[in-house]
Amino acid sequence: MIFKKQLQLRLLILLFVSSCSFSQAESVDDYTEMSLQELMSLKIFTAASLLPTEQKKAPGTVYSFNRDDFEHLGVRRLDELLEYVPGFQLNQYRKRHQSIWARGMIDRYNDKMKLIVDGVPIQHVYYGHFSAGENLALEKIGKVEVIIGPVSSLYGANAFAGVISVTTREFTNKTEQAVIETGLELGNHDRAKGTVFYNSEKLQGFVSYLDQDAPFDTDRKSFIGGSVSQPLDERYKNLYLKAKPAKGLQLTLDYQYNETPFVFFPSNSPVNTKDNTEETMYNLSARYEYGDLDEGKLEATAYYVDDQATEEVYMQDTGQKAYEENRDSIYYGIKATWFKKYLSDHTIALGGEWQHDEAKDMDTIERWNYRDLFLVSPQMGSLLTDKNEENDDYAVFVQDVWEINHTLTTTISARYDVFDQFENDANYRLAMVYTPTEQQTIKMLWGTAVRKPTYREYLKVLENTSFIPAIPETEKMETFELGYAYQWQDANISVTSFYNEFDDYLHEVATPDGSDEYFINSDNTWRMYGVEILSVYQLNSQLNFRATLGWLKAGVDLVVTTAIPDQIIFS
Repeated sequence: MIFKKQLQLRLLILLFVSSCSFSQAESVDDYTEMSLQELMSLKIFTAASLLPTEQKKAPGTVYSFNRDDFEHLGVRRLDELLEYVPGFQLNQYRKRHQSIWARGMIDRYNDKMKLIVDGVPIQHVYYGHFSAGENLALEKIGKVEVIIGPVSSLYGANAFAGVISVTTREFTNKTEQAVIETGLELGNHDRAKGTVFYNSEKLQGFVSYLDQDAPFDTDRKSFIGGSVSQPLDERYKNLYLKAKPAKGLQLTLDYQYNETPFVFFPSNSPVNTKDNTEETMYNLSARYEYGDLDEGKLEATAYYVDDQATEEVYMQDTGQKAYEENRDSIYYGIKATWFKKYLSDHTIALGGEWQHDEAKDMDTIERWNYRDLFLVSPQMGSLLTDKNEENDDYAVFVQDVWEINHTLTTTISARYDVFDQFENDANYRLAMVYTPTEQQTIKMLWGTAVRKPTYREYLKVLENTSFIPAIPETEKMETFELGYAYQWQDANISVTSFYNEFDDYLHEVATPDGSDEYFINSDNTWRMYGVEILSVYQLNSQLNFRATLGWLKAGVDLVVTTAIPDQIIFS
């Protein structure tokens, strides 16, 4: 066995300079007079079972943040907010890209978690990852719900190490007038950001523009180490419209543009190069809700996402383009769920989902390389062995929430996915929540998850070699959790222990001739177990104390020693 240990501790003292208010109950009079226990009881969690549930009674390990939390924690971006989740690590790979590790689950491209915004999955088709930084402005977000652990039984592939569910802000109610919020930020790194948010009973609009230098220290390193002199300028644009044209119907248009540094080349390279990524994403969605739980409730979301990304390498001295790489793709789909209460203490959910994804343009143009410098004629190529790759994936799922009595609730769910390119897969989850008193909560969960290989992992073009790798299989995980929480009037503490088994881990290895790298499943089984602790103490209405502690131990059963890549480490 090979073991790595990880220990992280975070302490935070929060000064509340304004009164607390919760979006779930904005009409309540004065939150400054409420105890922490009363405030926590107002937090409603939806993502864990698709049903509104008091957060402490939601199945599994869950955390919720609303707009007041954004302010009290002093965060400006989603990735900053996620640092307050026990068991989460945010690690930078390349430049301006964050990878999120949940419970030590190595995740170079953010492809082991699922980001969902108003029911729409946000994922770059080629790398399989998502961004959680400046591109997703907090000014338009109302709530962020985080599930740690496998949720493939509800959300399918890539809900492997967890789900980040983002809900945009609610429309104003009938008794409120339309509001306009404006913001202006000026800061170091030549940061300048302007925002305008309009909100009314049936229409929302949001516009933002950010121009800054990538916030890195002067001793930043290139992608191979050493100093770098590449320019750091970057910009983000966002136009967001949400409308409620009829009862139960919500339409959304979300346009995002960002231009950021991608790879920083070393200053001692043969020529001074500049590598930038430019991305434009259009997200159109429609969400419809009808009925109630007693008579039957339908929730349906349809979406279309067009993601156009280009990586370009320029010579800084001449402005000549040395390399261009397109990563254009689209995906669209629909998810529908029907809920119904029956036998007075059961709530069943039946659902189906379909998603289509396809590569539109993933061609490359090489005009210069380190070996030959400038080429006589551009070399045309592609990132994919199949330029016209497209997939249709289907799924059906069922969930039953059984309130056995006022202290014990069980949640059972199962989902069957049919993949175009990979073996079909079934995932399950069983959770129990026991609240013997108002102060105590005991949780138990067992579940499985699956992650589907990305376009890059099974369609990567290998250079300078005739080797043809086998198509990799899906990654699989099984987990068991046990949690305990105690709530005092002005303090709470939660302790969660977990055990994960992780099979068919996908990693890069060199081709037999050493000319390139490709992806292969490991024959080994990773075993991860640890403990996460969160404690909050309300000293008074204006001062809170928050502490988190995470401990992780990971090991691997050696089947084929050489199958463990050097990059598998825990920091």
